[in-house]
Amino acid sequence: MRGEGLIVGANRTGRLAIASVLLALCAVASLYRALAEPSLGWRFTTASSGEVVGLPMGSPVHPQLYGVTRILAGELGVAITPDVVIESAGIHNDYVAQDEFFAAQRTLWEIVHAPLVQVQHAGGITQVAPHARGINELGMRFWFPWAVALLSLSVGLAIWVYRPASSASWCYLAASAGYAFGMLCTSTWGSRLLTQPPQFWPQLHVASHIGSFMTQVGLCTLLWLHPRRLGGNWLPWSLAVITTLSAIAEIERWVPTISLAFRLPIVLTAVVLWIILLMQWRACRNDASQRAQLKWFALLLVMGLSSTFIAYAFGATGHVVNVPQNYGLGTVALIFLGLVPLVTRVGIFQLEAWWPRAWLWFLGGLLVIALDLVLIVTLDMGSENAIALSLALAGWLYFPLRQVVWRRLSQGALPDTRDVLPQILEIVTHGQSERAALNQKWRRLWDTLFQPSRMIAADTSEGSGIADEGRLLVVPGCGPLEALQLELPERGARLFNPADLRRATEISGLVKQGLESNEAFDRGAREERQRIASDLHDDLGAKLLTIAQTGGSERVAAMAREALDEMRLAVRGLTGAAALADNVFADWRAETVTRLGAGGVQAVWQAEDPPPGLTLSARTHVQLTRVLRESVSNVIRHSGARTCHVHIWCNAERIELEISDDGHGLRAAQPAGDHGNGLPGIERRVRLLDGAFTLSQAAIGGVSLRAGVPLAASTSREDNQ
Repeated sequence: MRGEGLIVGANRTGRLAIASVLLALCAVASLYRALAEPSLGWRFTTASSGEVVGLPMGSPVHPQLYGVTRILAGELGVAITPDVVIESAGIHNDYVAQDEFFAAQRTLWEIVHAPLVQVQHAGGITQVAPHARGINELGMRFWFPWAVALLSLSVGLAIWVYRPASSASWCYLAASAGYAFGMLCTSTWGSRLLTQPPQFWPQLHVASHIGSFMTQVGLCTLLWLHPRRLGGNWLPWSLAVITTLSAIAEIERWVPTISLAFRLPIVLTAVVLWIILLMQWRACRNDASQRAQLKWFALLLVMGLSSTFIAYAFGATGHVVNVPQNYGLGTVALIFLGLVPLVTRVGIFQLEAWWPRAWLWFLGGLLVIALDLVLIVTLDMGSENAIALSLALAGWLYFPLRQVVWRRLSQGALPDTRDVLPQILEIVTHGQSERAALNQKWRRLWDTLFQPSRMIAADTSEGSGIADEGRLLVVPGCGPLEALQLELPERGARLFNPADLRRATEISGLVKQGLESNEAFDRGAREERQRIASDLHDDLGAKLLTIAQTGGSERVAAMAREALDEMRLAVRGLTGAAALADNVFADWRAETVTRLGAGGVQAVWQAEDPPPGLTLSARTHVQLTRVLRESVSNVIRHSGARTCHVHIWCNAERIELEISDDGHGLRAAQPAGDHGNGLPGIERRVRLLDGAFTLSQAAIGGVSLRAGVPLAASTSREDNQ
């Protein structure tokens, strides 16, 4: 069976069983070692004043002891100093002090097994009989690192169980196992009341250092191989050799101090980790998905390792910082919990939006910790004064700088919604007849909003939202607007995140609402025009028809018929109904030939057949009818012509009309002062349709009037009015 895709089956069950047994053994072993220490009823620790105190633990409750100096049992006795009750043997930097520490712990182990123990303190001598340590005496100094260790280990084991063939899973498991082992060791000796079983304590101390190296080496190898492989296997093997040499150097004491044997190599390994991170960043600079993983990885490393790195860096110089390891090392668990999306590649894009906020939040806390350590180490300042001064310095320096940075980040590289409102209004008010032009504006809007590296029409069946781990954002269509698929915002600089999706939904909603409102307005206007047209046709049309049929004189009847034609034309314009070009040309011919014949002018009609099914919008029909009608009127009234040629031709995009005569020509075509609705009116109507109007000498001797109108433009203008 294939390894990486293996999710179910016997192999997975076996791995799950192994992981469960290992997790249970670690939990029970550390708990057993912590409970193996007999209790005197106090936990001995160093107070801020520098004296050793006994803090009551368990029940019955004993009074607190101050100024504890010695613990005895028979002939055995140990002087109780801060060096004896120190949290970890690693605080001692030289081997002599460490040997004295372990020697004192062995003696104390014998003392707490005596039937009666004496505790000398500032208030006198207190005798107490040791008893078995209870669960209630472990405290948070045990439970916190214990829980953190098991949680980190369980996550590492779970990823290994489900993805056993992935090198990332093995690196993650090695790093989490090393960290868990170190934290379990810390939970036992860091939570001790006085001492703990001396058996294997020095060996466990060195083993915990090896666990720290396992953590660093696992992270280095993970970053060396993912998201892009940077080289061969020489780096993991080199780091393994460094780990081995460091452990041997500490065991065999090749170097004079523990700082040189352990802390300096671990700091150098951390530096290597950051160098690898920079190499990966350069290698992945053109891949937004991989760069998002590195952003998250870098944030986790800083949050998880920065405080530990600072403490180890001071320790590598010989200035060992005595900080509570039980809690201080707990920040490293952030790496193992946060690496789950990176290793499993689930939800990385969702981290992009608040990544800058996390940096600013964490750097504020890191600054306080760093200032506190610097003040303690360099100025020999007490911890209370150091923390107060570091908080003040952080407030004075960090928060003003944070506000400046946050303002710059909040502005962002992309325009705000209010900045694209003019484009939204342009789309909403454009009309819906020219789909190509409208969708071009639609695409331009999304290019302005997100600056995607690529934009194509989307399959409407795919639905909308973020896809392909944040690489794609599908924008739903809206009415005549097509659905779009955007790829990698800011020209490929990052992934889409939930904030982008919310913004896209907001913009789409605005456009949809605007189009629906505009459509509702147009629908209301059409209904009102239809009502007015119906009233004109039913009332005024009936009266004009009656006058035309029963008029007392031919002149009145002719005027009534002319008014009836104008009314019908106005009604057609109000209803907005398109007409077939064939029918329009036939109506024009009938009217034109009739009027020219009545005026004593011979009509020569030539109209080319329009494309099949071609329609003229109501606006184009009405305006061109009036242009033709006015042109014919000018020929009849002013030209003195005997013949009038009318030529019409069109295609799917444009219609052309040419009216020419053999009359007096341009000088006599329009008498001075008799403009009315003549040539200026004709030109105005043509210009309203975005057309072209020319007046020239006709080849047959008179005037030639030519008007050309684009059909698409006239249609668009009608829909917008």
